[in-house]
Amino acid sequence: MAFFQLPSPSEISPEARQILDEYKQLTGREEWTPHWLVFARLPAVLGVRLSALKSMSLAPDFPPEAKNIAIMLIAHARRCGACFSASRANLERLGFDESTLDGYCANPAVLPLKERDRHFVQYTLKIATGSADLTPKDFRQMEASGLSKHEIQQMIAFAAFWVFNIVFNQSATAGLADE
Repeated sequence: MAFFQLPSPSEISPEARQILDEYKQLTGREEWTPHWLVFARLPAVLGVRLSALKSMSLAPDFPPEAKNIAIMLIAHARRCGACFSASRANLERLGFDESTLDGYCANPAVLPLKERDRHFVQYTLKIATGSADLTPKDFRQMEASGLSKHEIQQMIAFAAFWVFNIVFNQSATAGLADE
């Protein structure tokens, strides 16, 4: 039996229902995902996740293909199957085929992106997987590669959101799995 149980419809408060519906609309989903629904008994948690999704995951100065490749590589590095699958599905809708995406995971240096967007992916992945090892030199290197301080801060927020989201998704997956 799973550690967590999804709430029944009667257990979902109007506040949680509204947040779940907004998430569904924002992401273009047809139904609530178990990774979100499992937290429906905690509307404050859902609200924080939705707020973070709306504000920190966007990185508006970068194109969707760069953002989704970054998500795919972060999810791959942090072993989040749900985020990895979702990012790949988004990339496939953008015209990328599965074997090409496999190649990017194996060798991110060959990304067919503009140089600036490759730097976005490279440095966002570095932030998401090694933030404890960042030094002022890293930020100078990012800036020297043509990224503004504003863009670097967007990258930090983007990486932080995806690490945050991955913790929720991996924990929900484990808690919902049958033993």
